[in-house]
Amino acid sequence: MGKLDEVLALIKEGTRTAGEIAQRLNLSIEEVEGIIRILESLGYIEKIKMNSSCNTCPLKKICPGSCVVFKGNIYEVKRDDEK
Repeated sequence: MGKLDEVLALIKEGTRTAGEIAQRLNLSIEEVEGIIRILESLGYIEKIKMNSSCNTCPLKKICPGSCVVFKGNIYEVKRDDEK
């Protein structure tokens, strides 16, 4: 499993910040932020910025102000030998 896959899996499981992801995968925050930008450009995730609906969120006190969320489905191409 590559770094892109590992970061995407963590985001899909609910890990929301670059700091958390970096710590869990033993990567630098800069590297994770780069991976997040790639995943965002490919349409797998989207960055959610703090908005008015955040005022009622129970996590408001611990939220860093933005996070990333999984945005779709992941499909894999099956090879002939996997049918």
